[in-house]
Amino acid sequence: MVQSSSPARRRPGRPSRIDRQIIADAAIGLIADEGVDALTLQNIAARLGVKHTALYRHVDGRPDLLRAVADRFMESTQWPTPNGTWQDYLRDVAAAIDASCGRYPGMMDLIYNQVWPMPERLILAALDMTQHLVTLGFPQDLAFIAADLVADFAADTRIRRDRISTHTEHWTGFTDAVTPAHRVHPELQSAFEQHFAAGPDAWTDRKLDVIIAGIETMRNRRSDEHPR
Repeated sequence: MVQSSSPARRRPGRPSRIDRQIIADAAIGLIADEGVDALTLQNIAARLGVKHTALYRHVDGRPDLLRAVADRFMESTQWPTPNGTWQDYLRDVAAAIDASCGRYPGMMDLIYNQVWPMPERLILAALDMTQHLVTLGFPQDLAFIAADLVADFAADTRIRRDRISTHTEHWTGFTDAVTPAHRVHPELQSAFEQHFAAGPDAWTDRKLDVIIAGIETMRNRRSDEHPR
């Protein structure tokens, strides 16, 4: 079972002191309450009850703030360890990414697309994933590919889900929005509508099944080429 701990939300008011971690925690709380678009130094300062200029003693502008937020978020996320097959492990990793970032809409887009270089703790998590797969019998190079592929898929899926949720409260609204008005391929229209009507959990599971099947094919091929 995957568990995640999140930084405690700080109520507005003047703290006895502020530091980089307190600022990052306040920023994450702001994202949880109001979304990534509300993430400004002024809003964080108001949340902490200080002048925004006080934050510059600990973060060097918005890019450094985003790095602090990303590092703190990754630090507070507990990643799954193998408990079963390697297929189960990869599914657990994908679920952990989706669940952790699902509590903070826009967080995964921020980490993947707005923070550069990539947060060190994200790289360490990827290396841990790779090592777990090696322990489960993967060749090292294939373990890197599998870890990177599943993590990127889960992140991209979370980003799309967050984006869709900004436009519609119900997934049927998204289905209606993407259904072609003209039946160009009537023989495929029903399958198309059923696929999207199933909702994002079903889309994710089906795509992940295909990805894992592809990884399994590569792993089996490698075993045939290099039998022990």
